[in-house]
Amino acid sequence: MLYLIIIIFAIIIGLLRGGELERLSHVSIDGVHIFVAALLLRGLLWVFEMMDLSLFLEYSAIILIVSYFLLIFASFKNMSLPGFKYVTLGVLLNSFVIIVNGGKMPVLITKQIAQYMNATTLSMQGKNMIYSLKDSKTLFAFLGDVIPLPKPIPETSILSVGDIMIFIGLVILIQKTMMEEDGLL
Repeated sequence: MLYLIIIIFAIIIGLLRGGELERLSHVSIDGVHIFVAALLLRGLLWVFEMMDLSLFLEYSAIILIVSYFLLIFASFKNMSLPGFKYVTLGVLLNSFVIIVNGGKMPVLITKQIAQYMNATTLSMQGKNMIYSLKDSKTLFAFLGDVIPLPKPIPETSILSVGDIMIFIGLVILIQKTMMEEDGLL
């Protein structure tokens, strides 16, 4: 959801700056099907979790890591596009912290955020397929989801440094594309 908000925000800023929305249709992102496959794998984990299919819990780390390897591959294929160096760096940072922490993204739950989330699903019992609570055993915790967003962003939004880099890259891609004179990249 937050990615959609960032994209809409970047488009609005581009329009206010005199950019043209049509120019976004000229961006040729290589390997879109790979991005889609990676996101579908993440979505599949979310569905498994929502349906309480704990049978897949033992495979969730592998599925998540595979989805990130797909994202890394697709991101590298698009390094020539404006902003994709940031996107790739963000994906690499998120992938790294997930891999070194056993296939789960460490999350810091503050008291403010805990009132809006069911933190018990992130407990050390390991029932969450994508996230784990940050603790003293967490490696490179500062790269996990540890940055709470201020209001009016939804209270449950927590970002990683990698997420921020991806957002920066998406904003740069949208802005530069909308402002390009010939619109072709």
